[in-house]
Amino acid sequence: MDQFLARSSEDLPLLLALILGAGFVIFWQWAALQSRRMAHAERLAALEKGAPLPPESEGNGPSHPQPLTREAYMLRGLLWSAIGLGILATGGVAACFIRSGSDRQDALTIACLGFIPFALGLAYLLYARLTRRD
Repeated sequence: MDQFLARSSEDLPLLLALILGAGFVIFWQWAALQSRRMAHAERLAALEKGAPLPPESEGNGPSHPQPLTREAYMLRGLLWSAIGLGILATGGVAACFIRSGSDRQDALTIACLGFIPFALGLAYLLYARLTRRD
């Protein structure tokens, strides 16, 4: 029983972070849904009165975002690549200062996770490079 309590107290911050993160995502989605419902009700009321539709609902509203430019893809690529390199460097430096084997392996594993955002950033940069200027 003592081992269970000790183990569960170690996992409590992770569990709390997951619950708070899920709650934040659920709240964000609920708020977006309420915003769409209000905009829909506003459009219906305008149609019933014969008034012109609000400007955002004429085709370029929240449901029709503008396509991204080359510069936007370049910016995204630079940001994701920098985040990935930051994770790689932090994990590598942490692994250099950790003496025990299992903790060092964990630090190297986290450092390797930095390849994911780095590769995503490279993909954005490659796409920005290969797209034609309009």
